[in-house]
Amino acid sequence: MWYTVGIGALFIAVGEFLRIWAVGYAGASTRARTLGAARDLVTTGPYGYVRNPLYLGNFLLSLGVCLVANVYWLIAVLVIGYLLQYLPIIAVEEAYLLESCGSVYGAYRARVPRFIPQFHPYPEPSLHDFSWTRAIKSEKRTLTAIVCVIGLIFARQFVGMVG
Repeated sequence: MWYTVGIGALFIAVGEFLRIWAVGYAGASTRARTLGAARDLVTTGPYGYVRNPLYLGNFLLSLGVCLVANVYWLIAVLVIGYLLQYLPIIAVEEAYLLESCGSVYGAYRARVPRFIPQFHPYPEPSLHDFSWTRAIKSEKRTLTAIVCVIGLIFARQFVGMVG
């Protein structure tokens, strides 16, 4: 259906916007496979509204792809897979941040939700600045993947209409 493609595209756009906004503040160190790679605790930008904007952005992107591809059963797999993948990662990250940042992180964690953004920003934002260069450099691969996946979905649908 054409409207699910539009809704899916909106989820993809919002998810990627959230990712760009987040890495524009936190930098590429958010992709690091080792703890302690981040510059320091970021509590401004999207991090002032939700503690895990990158993971939320990933979820929204994936949900959008499911809708654009009209593969609705995959949404249940997405939700389960998302929780199984990210909850353990978040638990480790939060334990590390609590250990390394102490009460600063504890206060932040108490006031900013993990997944569902709040409407008002964290009252003690960090001094991190947004950088388009940092954001685009970090998101090059994600943007390329989005274009490739959407292109393949539309190619599959076009071949289905022609054949």
